[in-house]
Amino acid sequence: MDIAIVGAGGTIGRQIAVTLVQEGIVPATGRLQLVGRRGGASERRLPGMVSDLGDAFAERLPEVDIAFEPEDLIADLVIIAGAEEPGNARSLDRGDMARRNRPIFERYADQLANHGHGEELVLIVTNPVELGVEIFSRRLPRQRVIGMGAYLDTMRFRREIASELGVRRQDVQGLVVGEHGLAMVPCWSTVSAWGHDSEDGRERIDRLRRPHDPAPAAAWAEIQALTERAGPEAAYRRCAEFGADLRTLVKPLVTQLCGARTPLGTGQMIARLVQTILDGDLAQAAAQVRLEGEFLGITGVTGAPVVISNRGIERIEALAVSPAEEAGARAAAERSRALIAEHAP
Repeated sequence: MDIAIVGAGGTIGRQIAVTLVQEGIVPATGRLQLVGRRGGASERRLPGMVSDLGDAFAERLPEVDIAFEPEDLIADLVIIAGAEEPGNARSLDRGDMARRNRPIFERYADQLANHGHGEELVLIVTNPVELGVEIFSRRLPRQRVIGMGAYLDTMRFRREIASELGVRRQDVQGLVVGEHGLAMVPCWSTVSAWGHDSEDGRERIDRLRRPHDPAPAAAWAEIQALTERAGPEAAYRRCAEFGADLRTLVKPLVTQLCGARTPLGTGQMIARLVQTILDGDLAQAAAQVRLEGEFLGITGVTGAPVVISNRGIERIEALAVSPAEEAGARAAAERSRALIAEHAP
């Protein structure tokens, strides 16, 4: 399976590329296409990146080629990680991201629709992922378009729970649905963990919940102000006082605000999913998808429980969640619908 990374010269795209090669996920017999933008910084950066990859991983380096135009994109698995930089490098405004990144979504969606082979699998990392999923799903089969926001949030949620239970992330189940942002919905009703099936184990998981934590919007505003005022170390200490669900939301915010972005975590999590896809295995998680009533009767784009395979979305799970989680998922879908109506009517 040939893999292309759109935005490979950026912080996130570069880390995904490095991880795929470093971990041997793209075999030496495979092909990796690094896609940048003609006239952008990546036009100078990507040739040097290819040379550096050769120096680092000569014995297992796959065939690597570079493209700078949508027309040159050729791959079976396409990872959309490119983004136009904001005027304010730390801007997290979803409307601003939508205005900047809609042209990227449209250019590459049009290219695949008009000149692709029809079987491409598209993983969208660029934000807002809900807008990307909508634009690509208008042009390609919806089951082959997967937004990575809820997948990354789910992996982070499992990690936060695992750290408190003293188990590995792989031993924790649990999903985050809804928006990749303030309206994310960590679903405690889906949480389980190895070694915690007994009544005592379930009670230990239940005790992880913090009903008196601030609302997500209030926590977001508090952490943003604290990061600006006292720096990231103080902000991370405050994050540690929250429950696992709220930490899932606010810790990446601090990482973004202090300028580090989230390349290492994102690169590893995307690479693990790519490995699962290439191996022909199934991944049970959550992702942004275009729904037609399969989950809670919702239509439109939002994060939902899915099973992912090398054919894309194998199925969308009609999972039962708590009434509060259902209300949150519906509210998140409405937020996404409003964003899409404004920026891609």
